[in-house]
Amino acid sequence: MPEKILVIGGVAAGATGAAKARRTSEDVDITVVEKGKYISFANCGLPYYTGGVIKERSSVLLHTRQSFGKRFNTDVLTRTEAVDIDPKSKTVLLKTSKGEIERPYDKLLLAVGAKTFIPPIDGVEDVPYFTMRTVEDADGVKDFIQKHNPESALVIGAGFIGIEVAEAMLHCGIKPTVVEALDEVMPNFPHVVAMNLREKMLEDGCEVIVKTFVTKLEKNEDIIKAHLSDGRVLETDMVIMCTGVKPAVDLALNAGVELGERGGVAVNERMETNVTDIYAAGDLVEKVNLITGKKVLLPLAGPANREGRTAGTNMAGGDMTFKGVLGSAVVGFEGFVMAQTGLTYEQALQAGFDADYVYTEDVNRASYFPVHGHIFMMTVFDKKTGKLLGVSACGPDTTEKKIDHAAVALYAGLTVYDLEHLELCYAPPFASAKDNLNIAGFVASNELRGSGYLVKPEWILEQVRKNTGLQILDVRTAEEVDEYKIEGAKHIFVNDLREKMDMIDKSRPVYVYCAVGFRGYLAVRNLRNRGYEAYNITGGIEAYKRLVRL
Repeated sequence: MPEKILVIGGVAAGATGAAKARRTSEDVDITVVEKGKYISFANCGLPYYTGGVIKERSSVLLHTRQSFGKRFNTDVLTRTEAVDIDPKSKTVLLKTSKGEIERPYDKLLLAVGAKTFIPPIDGVEDVPYFTMRTVEDADGVKDFIQKHNPESALVIGAGFIGIEVAEAMLHCGIKPTVVEALDEVMPNFPHVVAMNLREKMLEDGCEVIVKTFVTKLEKNEDIIKAHLSDGRVLETDMVIMCTGVKPAVDLALNAGVELGERGGVAVNERMETNVTDIYAAGDLVEKVNLITGKKVLLPLAGPANREGRTAGTNMAGGDMTFKGVLGSAVVGFEGFVMAQTGLTYEQALQAGFDADYVYTEDVNRASYFPVHGHIFMMTVFDKKTGKLLGVSACGPDTTEKKIDHAAVALYAGLTVYDLEHLELCYAPPFASAKDNLNIAGFVASNELRGSGYLVKPEWILEQVRKNTGLQILDVRTAEEVDEYKIEGAKHIFVNDLREKMDMIDKSRPVYVYCAVGFRGYLAVRNLRNRGYEAYNITGGIEAYKRLVRL
């Protein structure tokens, strides 16, 4: 008899696993069990469907039960919940609308994903709220908007889904207020990068409250009152919980499946658990971070699909391994893009690296091309080896493209010295001749070679606030200086520096800045060649201003 493969859970990992198992072998029986109505849908697209960017509901429904079953010769059971697994008898107890049934298996894939984390807010059980995990969730939000025409929405949480839902509310003509308990929106990003997204949200009409959490919710007729930890009380027409997820591990635990150190299901490279013939993939499993070697939770669609593909291959008799993750991710808001891959500086230090970072900012297309913008980038690397550890960036379209390139560099184990020599596509409408990653490589490599003489804007800001009397030199144009300058800075335009160098006290260090760092670097090299102790503020005044606004 053919082996029986039973997949619990559809969507990313489960549906992908079942499809890959069928592509691997026609000699297995495959059954997919899905608790919800839809076997395969684009849950990452739900906020965009809610906000009207995706017009047709059918666009987010990738497969029906019938189409998936027909294409992959698979038995698909929707609205069916797996309630118990017996590894000894190799059976699963299923709960359907008609009662309970048992299904045998030879190989089992757990792909039940994660569940929305609802914070312990006083009164949350008594107030209607929405989440954004399933098609039914999106339907509920759209139906409420159509029936009640709300003017305001409270979005609790400023992670990926929170940002996307806030944008969707704007598209629906609803004023969103986003409340985030941590210090900044998208708290897994460096604050100096994420604050740019917060400013964009404010600029476009979204209220954003950080370092504050909701303590109580109460409903008064059609109005919901949200009490905040800072004492404020907000009134809103609807509440959407975007407070993150946690692995759905109850079914696995009851089957004797072990969890890892982060609370997700522990698996090996073949996606096998500790229980024979039980595999797991997707948001419920822990992954290996490819840079640190440590286990992480990363509820993203890309890794879930690749894990499902690996499990499906192996369950059907093939041989495949899943190497791990880098944490590559992107979020957008009204045309503004923020993306990162690898480790932040803080994460690199926590992992034991002797890490450093540089700020760079440059155009995403040729500066003379009619449509171009600036990408702000933070590049993290190991000081001893130059190995690239992570890149975070924000800016216009193509920002995500730079992070995609950085992810490939990270996967290949490249150094910042290698970034100097990356040969990437260039034509004025698409990129700059010196790509943003090339620039990051130039700056970081110069610093490691001892010719960059960089100083962090964080330290400069600290000294300015302490009024320590640093000798600071601004080498921008007079027009730029009039717009914004560091208090107490001396101004000499970079082109006039040779003639006016005697205006600088040679007995004291001089800290130089321009807009983003390039002219500052030219000035520092000039000063150093004349015997001055000169340092360039990495990222220039643009990085400094971001820190001031934090």
